[in-house]
Amino acid sequence: MALTLTGTGNGSLNNLTLPDKTGAVAAGSGTVIQVVQASTTTTVTNNTTTYTDSGISASITPTSSSNKILVITNQQYQWLRDVVDNGIGIRLLRDSTTIWEPAPGAGPYLNFTDNVQEYNNYVNIVYLDSPATTSSVTYKTQGRPYSTANNGRISFQVSGAESTILLMEVVA
Repeated sequence: MALTLTGTGNGSLNNLTLPDKTGAVAAGSGTVIQVVQASTTTTVTNNTTTYTDSGISASITPTSSSNKILVITNQQYQWLRDVVDNGIGIRLLRDSTTIWEPAPGAGPYLNFTDNVQEYNNYVNIVYLDSPATTSSVTYKTQGRPYSTANNGRISFQVSGAESTILLMEVVA
């Protein structure tokens, strides 16, 4: 193993991190040390008012209980209904715990009052989580229509659209 040192030009070294006896360099705060990505194109439809898994999920095992997990989703959805005022909700979970769910009328919660009968889009969720564990954790999104009246429903990954989730372990 070779060690390369870079100087400041005046004979001194700044911010030097030396490898430990195994050759590994200690990661500083804010360093991404692990990345997991998953994607799906499988269509999932929910025509109940109960939150249902969207079909996208990924698992990561933190190396330290003090580290954080940065979750980035790009979730495709389609909202259908026959009349106005049937909104939808999309939320983010760690295992079975909801960690991000905006208030109705905000974020990916939608409640249109025009005559749009079909709405296709992506919702991007960026969330920095503190799972406080070194056990495997699974992150996923779920969605539901506010009402199933007038054929209100939500679908994910429609017509081969791809949804992705990216998990990054960040040193605390």
